[in-house]
Amino acid sequence: MRQTRTNGRVPDSELCDLWQRPYRDRADAAESLFSLNALYVARFGEPMCLSSGYRSYEEQAALRRKKGGIAAPAGLSNHGWGLAVDFCSETYAGERGDWLWANAATFGWENPEWARKGGSGYYEPWHWEYKSAVEAMKEAGTS
Repeated sequence: MRQTRTNGRVPDSELCDLWQRPYRDRADAAESLFSLNALYVARFGEPMCLSSGYRSYEEQAALRRKKGGIAAPAGLSNHGWGLAVDFCSETYAGERGDWLWANAATFGWENPEWARKGGSGYYEPWHWEYKSAVEAMKEAGTS
C-alpha cells in the first residue's frame, strides 16, 4: 500500500482507540495489540498499562522540547505513524516484562534493536513497535 500520509498527521479515521484512553494506534497495529493484550489479561488478570500511543506532529514537537535528545525529532518517531506504544514499567519489567518478551513477537510487536541495552539509541525498554508495518514503511521509503 502506498503511504500518502505524513508522520504525525494520520487521520482520525485511520486510528483506533486502545483500551486505555486517550491512547490510539493505527488500525492494524491496534488490532494486533488488542490480541496481545487479551492474552496478557488471561495471564495477569488486568490489561497492559500504556503510557503512550500515536502522537501528532505537535505532540512529538512538545515532547522533544521537554525531553531533549531522548525523544525523536518531530516527524521522525514511529509514534507519529501510529505504529508504536510505550508501556508502563509494570508491563515491561519483571515477570510481566519477561512474558512480554516471550509473547509480543507472535503478534508482531518488538522492542526495536536501537532501544535495547547496547543498541544504537537511548535505552528505552518501554518502547515497542509493530514490526511488520514499520519494516514495510522503511521499504517504501516513508519511514
